[in-house]
Amino acid sequence: MARPSLPFALACCWILSSGGAIAADAARPARAVDRGAVAAAHRSVARHAAEVARLKQSVAEQEALSRRADRQLQEQDRALERLRQELQASGASDGAVTAGP
Repeated sequence: MARPSLPFALACCWILSSGGAIAADAARPARAVDRGAVAAAHRSVARHAAEVARLKQSVAEQEALSRRADRQLQEQDRALERLRQELQASGASDGAVTAGP
């Protein structure tokens, strides 16, 4: 059985020992890129959270305006009903009361 030559054995040892160092060096930039990607993702999440907060505030304001308009319409409906009842009580004909303007 033939024995491997010394230069071949040394070359294999060098490749195996330097392979780990090369792999470690290659992994470092990947981690740096991952950190950058994570930081970018955090910034994006923060921007989206701020946008969500702004939109929630806008929706709350619109809902408040809608409730206010609804109350005003209900008050107008009650006022119209009171006027209709007053017209009926004053003896106006039913046709004039129900026809309206």
